[in-house]
Order: sequence, then structure tokens, then C-alpha cells
Amino acid sequence: MINLTWACLLMGLAACAAGGQVPAKFEMPFTAKTREEAVEWQKRARGRLLDLVERQTTRISTEEVALDVRSGEPKDMGDYTLYEQRFRGSNRTGVFYPLRLAIPKGKGPFPAMLCLHGHGGKAQEVFDPKTLYHGFADRFARGGYVVAAPSLPHHKYAAMALWDLMRCVDILAERPEVDPERIGVAGLSMGGEWTMWLAACDERLKAAVVSGWMCTTEGVFSVPNCACWCLPGFVELMDACEVHLLIAPRPLLFESAEQDGCFPIRYAKQGFARVKAGYEVFGAGGKVQQDVFSAGHEWHGLVAYGFVDQALGGRAAQLPRPAP
Repeated sequence: MINLTWACLLMGLAACAAGGQVPAKFEMPFTAKTREEAVEWQKRARGRLLDLVERQTTRISTEEVALDVRSGEPKDMGDYTLYEQRFRGSNRTGVFYPLRLAIPKGKGPFPAMLCLHGHGGKAQEVFDPKTLYHGFADRFARGGYVVAAPSLPHHKYAAMALWDLMRCVDILAERPEVDPERIGVAGLSMGGEWTMWLAACDERLKAAVVSGWMCTTEGVFSVPNCACWCLPGFVELMDACEVHLLIAPRPLLFESAEQDGCFPIRYAKQGFARVKAGYEVFGAGGKVQQDVFSAGHEWHGLVAYGFVDQALGGRAAQLPRPAP
């Protein structure tokens, strides 16, 4: 697997230069003092973000392009059954993307997790304990979650994957084994950014784990980073950390590594403090947490599994931790 720290810096042709300009004034910062003001800000901000994405890639509904999921032979993984599938993307070109679907054994309906890879990654890697993902998708599947893990291509802007990510939520929500009121999402690196965008814009997601992405705009600009986060119009709209306030009051966990070369920890902590304060305005300060740990750009899981279990009703935290 490509080392995600280097992938962050080298993917594509571009990197935002260190020292990039933070706007002197954001167009739509979070300034709400009451819950009512906060909810109104969410409505306006979500609409603006969706509009920015649609300017880059047309949104196509399932009425226009129906869900089309094709499955291979099932594979017995002990605690769950694994299917190598392909699903048609939310476009008119007929492109299909790989999708790994894990269904726990036993009687459902089960909670579900959408598990997202980072730059240059594939679905297989989020199931593999020997990668920087530490097999978090496998852990959720063994912990009683239906798991969907797509392999999605790199786009000029990361947010351009949003419609296909929403299609993955459609796939989970329509599975008879899934309780559609208990679907969450988790991802590392660009998968963390995708998690932010998806949970912010799709309220069907009831919990989110953003790993290796939380930062302020100043922090992202402080080191070379892949330019794919710079969706036109986004940098000027609000601080990068404030997008997470569109997830409030739903449960949200950040994993922030102290030696992360992509997102300096001091800016990750500053961003979390702002998100925490925003959650307090929603009366939901207890639903947002930050797991700060000593490592590099990788998944941690020590807090995440219990956090998601509490939100969605699984048992991933009850499983023994694999040997390092």
C-alpha cells in the first residue's frame, strides 16, 4: 500500500503550497449563539456546499440512474460473509466501481458502517490489519456491522466523489440486513475528508469517525498538502474545520495523530476546540470527541470502536485487539 503520508503530499500533479492564503474573512463562518441560529446556518451552509460540488460534477438521482449492484461469489470469513461487488456510479457513463460488502452472520437487522480508504487506496486495504488502516473494516464486520467499502478513483477535487458516496449509503440503506436508522461512516486521510463531506451533506449518517483529516484551514496550508481539498469556492466559504458542524448534533469522533505530517497536531487541536464549541451551541457537546494519540498518519481505533458501538449499537469494541 502507498504510504498515506506521502500520498497526501504527492498525489496527482499538485500540492497546495505551504503558506497558502487563508481568507481575511470567510463568507459563511459559524457565528451562531443559539441552537435556532445554528440550525439555520446549517441549512444555508449545506446548500452552498452542495452547490459548489454540483458546479464540478452533476448530481444524478437514483430515479435517473437506478441502483445497479452486481455481486460475485460469497466468501466465508468466519464471523461474516464477504461479497466482492461492483456498483454503478452516479453518472450516465455506465462506469462501475468495486465494492466490498461484509454481512455478519446471525439475525439482523444490523447497524452498518461505510468504510473509506485514502489517497491511492482500495477497499481491500481497509480490511487488512497490516496496512495503516489496521483492518478497521474487518473489525466492524466482526463486531456485528454490515460493512460497505468502495474503491473509488482520485478526482481533481475530493468532494467530487460525494454523489458516489451517497450511492453507497443508498446501497446500505436498501439491504434487508441493515437497520437504515443505524448507518455510520469512517475513513482515514482522504477517506476522512470524504467522511466529513458525506456526513455533513447526508443526514442519513448517524455517526462519523474522521481519522487523519481534522485541521483548520491555516493548518492545512501550513504544510504541503494535496490540492484536491481546494474545491473552488470552498476555501473562501468557511474554515475547513467548520464543515464538521454540519454533522451536529450527531455523534462525531476525530482521530488526530501527534506525528501526522499532513495535519499538524496543534492545528488539529485548535480545530477540534472550535467544533466542540459549536456542538455546545447545539446542546450536544458530549457527542463530539477527539482521540489524540502518539503515532503517524494512520487509523487508531482505541476510542473509535467503543464510540461507534455506543452510537449505533454494535460490539466492535468487545473484540480482542490484534497483536501489534
